[in-house]
Amino acid sequence: MSTSKKHHYVPQMYLRNFADAKLRTQVVRLETKQSTTARISTVAATNHFHRLTVNGEHSLHLEDAATALEGRAAQPLLRLIDPGKRMWPLPDAERLTLAFFITFQYLRVPAARDTFSSLVGQLPEMLGPRLPAELQNLDVPLAHASSMIGDALPEGTGELCDRSWTVIDFQRKRLATSDVPVVPLPDENTTEQTAAGLRSPGGLYFPLSRQTALLIGPPGTSPEDDQILFGNARTARMFTAATLAWARDCLFHHPDDDPLRGLDLPQPRRGEIRWERMGPPQSAP
Repeated sequence: MSTSKKHHYVPQMYLRNFADAKLRTQVVRLETKQSTTARISTVAATNHFHRLTVNGEHSLHLEDAATALEGRAAQPLLRLIDPGKRMWPLPDAERLTLAFFITFQYLRVPAARDTFSSLVGQLPEMLGPRLPAELQNLDVPLAHASSMIGDALPEGTGELCDRSWTVIDFQRKRLATSDVPVVPLPDENTTEQTAAGLRSPGGLYFPLSRQTALLIGPPGTSPEDDQILFGNARTARMFTAATLAWARDCLFHHPDDDPLRGLDLPQPRRGEIRWERMGPPQSAP
């Protein structure tokens, strides 16, 4: 059974790493708790999610730029998840390309737009009569797009490049991903008030494929500490629980895998990115 309903923005080139030879992935929808097998072409990026209207004219330039970026990141990503083709230390050019892709993917998803919508909704209450006129009818999609091509993208890319990267290979256990594939991680001091994002205190987790994960260290770590590790069942479960906590509408995994067994599925998530749904902070491997 397949479905064409799409509420997310996950590139096909990325979902291939969680698909079978027929390019089918398992889609788990949080609203219905149903799991169906679907071709990745029918469940990947929402059509025209980044279609913008400026001065009455429609533009798909941002979507075209996203497609070009995915094309540049495809081969470095494939090499990184294949131990036989992986170059380590990771060449600087490939590290930069992947950091750019990860940062852009974090900024582009509907969950990020949820944050803008939530903040815009709070502005009248926060500022009252002091609310500037230009913010009274703010175009949320346009504001979201501006954030993606503003300072956050190069600054985030530079930050991620300058931190430690740990590639974790799983020989037996398998991973899932979601429509929010870049996952902020807490540390032992994280509370509900701690800022969540690219500078999260526990770093970032990004499932690269069903068998390979990338853990980017928190601010203050260094590429000198880059390493490759083998993951175990505890690590796989910890990462999958983090994926569940940040998912917005959907989870994805290989049709032959069952990485969600024994884990409770949350409700769909809306609004600001917050830590309420995370369990107690756990140590990385």
